[in-house]
Amino acid sequence: MPSRSLLRSFFIAGFECSTHRLRSGKRLDLIAATEHDRYQRLDYQRMIALGIRTAREGLRWHLIESSPGKYDFASAIPMIRTARDLGVQVIWDLFHYGWPDDIDIFGPEFIERFGRFAGAFARLYKDESADPLLFCPINEPSFIAWAAGDVAYLNPFCRGRGDELKWQLIRAAIAAIEAIRSQLPDARVVGIDPVIHIVPATTDPAECEQVAGYNQAQFDAWSMLTGRMRPELGGREEFLDIIGVNFYPKNQWINHGRTIQRHEPLYRPFREILAEVWDRFRRPIIISETGTEDADRAPWFRYVADECWAARQAGVPIEGLCLYPILNHPGWDDDRHCHNGLWDYPNERGEREIYEPLARELRVQIRRFEEEEMSQQAPTLTLLDGREDLVCLSHLRWGFVFQRPQHLMSRFARERRVFFVEEPVFEPGEPHYKVFNDETGVHIICPYLPPGLSEEQQNQALEALLEDMVDEFRIARFILWYYTPMALAFSRKLNPALVVFDCMDELSGFKGAPQRLKDFEVELLQRADLVFTGGYSLYEVRKHRHPAVYCFPSSIDAAHFKSARNGVSDPTDQATIPRPRIGYCGVIDERLDLQLLRRCADLRPDWQWIMLGPVVKIDPAELPQASNIHYLGGKSYKELPQYLGNWDAAMLPFAHNQATRFISPTKTPEYLAAGLPAVSTSIRDVVRAWGQDGLVEIADAPEDFIAAIERSLPRRCDPRWLEAVDARLAHTSWDQTWNDMKQLMQLKLKRSPGAQAGGAPAQLISATSNSL
Repeated sequence: MPSRSLLRSFFIAGFECSTHRLRSGKRLDLIAATEHDRYQRLDYQRMIALGIRTAREGLRWHLIESSPGKYDFASAIPMIRTARDLGVQVIWDLFHYGWPDDIDIFGPEFIERFGRFAGAFARLYKDESADPLLFCPINEPSFIAWAAGDVAYLNPFCRGRGDELKWQLIRAAIAAIEAIRSQLPDARVVGIDPVIHIVPATTDPAECEQVAGYNQAQFDAWSMLTGRMRPELGGREEFLDIIGVNFYPKNQWINHGRTIQRHEPLYRPFREILAEVWDRFRRPIIISETGTEDADRAPWFRYVADECWAARQAGVPIEGLCLYPILNHPGWDDDRHCHNGLWDYPNERGEREIYEPLARELRVQIRRFEEEEMSQQAPTLTLLDGREDLVCLSHLRWGFVFQRPQHLMSRFARERRVFFVEEPVFEPGEPHYKVFNDETGVHIICPYLPPGLSEEQQNQALEALLEDMVDEFRIARFILWYYTPMALAFSRKLNPALVVFDCMDELSGFKGAPQRLKDFEVELLQRADLVFTGGYSLYEVRKHRHPAVYCFPSSIDAAHFKSARNGVSDPTDQATIPRPRIGYCGVIDERLDLQLLRRCADLRPDWQWIMLGPVVKIDPAELPQASNIHYLGGKSYKELPQYLGNWDAAMLPFAHNQATRFISPTKTPEYLAAGLPAVSTSIRDVVRAWGQDGLVEIADAPEDFIAAIERSLPRRCDPRWLEAVDARLAHTSWDQTWNDMKQLMQLKLKRSPGAQAGGAPAQLISATSNSL
């Protein structure tokens, strides 16, 4: 998550500064219309009192250069000095829709004049202020090109000249950047444009292609500034320094149709748009404009702030959020009183009435982000400079069952980019991969290979796709995290800063395991810097095979599952099932003792046996069938508390075979957090971690299993048992596991070359061991 260094406050006050001419000929000057030029000091004092110390302001070019080459900065100097005196940081717009009347915006003179104007401002600023200059050369070139060059809404009211105007504006922006940096080499450039999301109205391929082009075009101005697109315009990478994103409620719509509302499935979450901008350009981002009118002001601001928070948690460097406008102003075309700001028009004393619902929301969000910043300033261990990406190679699919990989990777994604590479899908066509962005912030990479390839051909194709992914996402310094040793076959050429093997299962014991898996594991243990195991049994058989092996058994998101204790509603597909209900939740595969399930159902036909989860690697026809056995299929992680909260007891009916020899079931603490008494077969890690303390009943034979459930059922309402459960769960959490793993990784990354591996601090080893 980014720490604030770019701006003096995360929240920014945006003062509307449009100066364009309307079709009627009227020249707008919204700085004057809102009387901000008259009451700037009071306006700044008001925003400082709220905790805002950064503002967006505009230069009024038409006033400064009323005749060619003659600059009168009388309208700007008081603003620069007031900001300097009060310690307000300003992002200056050089061009906010308006220009002097004697200039043809399509002519070469526009570029030359704008460059000279920018240079003159840089010389003035250097004399007036010691603060580093932040400036936006052209506000919203893409919007201006469309509004003024394609649909004749803005001056000069043209049609069919949008591309021409956009190129002209980019040339002018580049001229301004070069002129300013010749005077102030350290000046920071903010490239501001709107972001949008358009959805086709039909499935017609031609329309879909057209809409895809519209969505792509929103990035063109930024690409031109970098020189990636139309390099003849003069763009260079350093010209796109900071990205400013403008986003309003009407920025998503159906092609040639209505606005898409936030509650609709078609609406694209703002966090996803921000992540896409970051992935494309890898520049710090500010929300340079956002706001709306009337009673929607506070809810909209809350939504945008929440999305910024989520994006920051996912590793997108959102550096600031600008409430725009901060002052109500007259409408462009009709002079109507637009109630879209925090403060209203001033009275004769310069006092402005505040819109309290928005003020309350702004105070809440300021406190939220300030507390985040303060927590970041506390002494913590971070991975070097905090910018390492994490590439995870997994044998499990992200959307299959939410378990250990998902818990850990989603937490790592709060502070860095995480790429979760799944095993390939086979379908006709050329090898390629698709990227899916999960709501947790994880980038899911799914390779697609044509069927019929040999193992060697598959690995060659995967190696090439992995290299393409590294190039596309500009992955430089990264952590390589393995869940399957088989991934070594296509990942050996990668050069990570750190290699982690998270051994969550004994994969060689599973049905259909590749014969070479054990050989690959030997090699991976040689390459790995750290080895984590998913249970104590796995730890025991690997602790002597590597100098840095650490045990991290199954953990728990306790709050999520404790919600099952709160009288949750019964899901529709379970509501008609009688009680008592004995439930299992997890993958239904070779690890389950199906004969035990069949026999228990026969012994107690009055009990209902509920099985939640996907059926994998076994023939569904082999599953025991009875009127009191109910297979309800897989459920999302979010849905689980509803199901568990309406059971009477839970079970872990695992078989004793090679696949279960080393397992440490995640479901054990989840059942307990949900307040469910649980019975398990004598799986070693369950017995050691939960059975010996009496928190879980242990039984193997069907009759003993039934008796154990009968003993357990009364615990559902026993406060003493729940108290013992909660006391035990208080010492384990996925957050703690994630944090401990981070510390071990930090120690390994920072260890001097001559130090011995595996020497974690005694207190960390002790804390880890106590959670076994």
